Amino acid sequence: MNYKNIYKQNGKYIIKKNIYCKSITYGTFDNLTEAIEQINILMKNKWHKNETTNYPKQERFPKYQIKKTECRYLVLNKKTGRTFGTYKNYEYANIIKKILPFYGNKINIRLIEKIAHKEFYKYISYNKRKDVYHVIYGGFVRSTHKKLINALYERDLIIKYDGDEELMCEDSTIIHDYKKEDLPSFEYECENIRYRDENRNKYQLEKQIRNHKIVIGSYPTYDLACLIKRYLDTKKWRGDEVRHIIKSTRRIHKRDKYIHKRNGHFYIERKKNDKIIIYAKYKDIELARYVKNNLAINNWHKRFIKNFERKYYLNNFETEYYYDSTDFFIKCV
Repeated sequence: MNYKNIYKQNGKYIIKKNIYCKSITYGTFDNLTEAIEQINILMKNKWHKNETTNYPKQERFPKYQIKKTECRYLVLNKKTGRTFGTYKNYEYANIIKKILPFYGNKINIRLIEKIAHKEFYKYISYNKRKDVYHVIYGGFVRSTHKKLINALYERDLIIKYDGDEELMCEDSTIIHDYKKEDLPSFEYECENIRYRDENRNKYQLEKQIRNHKIVIGSYPTYDLACLIKRYLDTKKWRGDEVRHIIKSTRRIHKRDKYIHKRNGHFYIERKKNDKIIIYAKYKDIELARYVKNNLAINNWHKRFIKNFERKYYLNNFETEYYYDSTDFFIKCV
């Protein structure tokens, strides 16, 4: 008799399962009964390795939580403090939160976001010729909609009642209110954008132009990289526009060089002779940028800091380049 997710090898029974494109081994057991008992425990706990499913500390999955920041969401590793995002939709962020534990400490966030995107729009297909969205369930089209949001509402009911139309007609409950927040782009926009873990800003926008790959810049969020990509798409990647974005991106990165955020404060610090020198800390990022820029011009002499602070408050300076609250690039004129 075959048991799903149990494999016999050298007289032992191994539990393995593929979850979110990840193959996970759940242990080796001396007999089939023990393996079946463990599978039953795992199924009740959504296949997580944790204290309840009897795994030692070093093997347990990391725990994640969602934190709201302004109108967006971060997914936070509760132990290490590492964050992923930001994401504009809570349900999408929640899918990311569900997937991340299965990848342990080896996180390929681009792959995870791609899986989450497919999960978010599961059972929904777009007919480009007719400009409509189909909900496909059980191998056939269950409904057709002009608006994506209506397809999502219908899809949720179909999943809830496993396609039972009689039960669906009796229930008009909205499972998720998709009108509250922006939806992720239906078309997954991975072209020209690469996730690079070694970059401080992880999402790198690049373009193959003739025989050369040009790196436009790296950005803190996937959404921002997409917005800049779409801007360049509308400009047909003209040379002058590409050069402008590259130049502006470099200026923005340079703007925050030597500024690091910790515990709600912005520290001006740099390394000199293998030692970290902290010059000042502020709650106001604009003040930190202004003081840092003037320190750089004046050979990093600390004695001028108080003068810079006074000038900032007297003149209410603002930096020229920044990401605004909509995560879009402000074009310099």
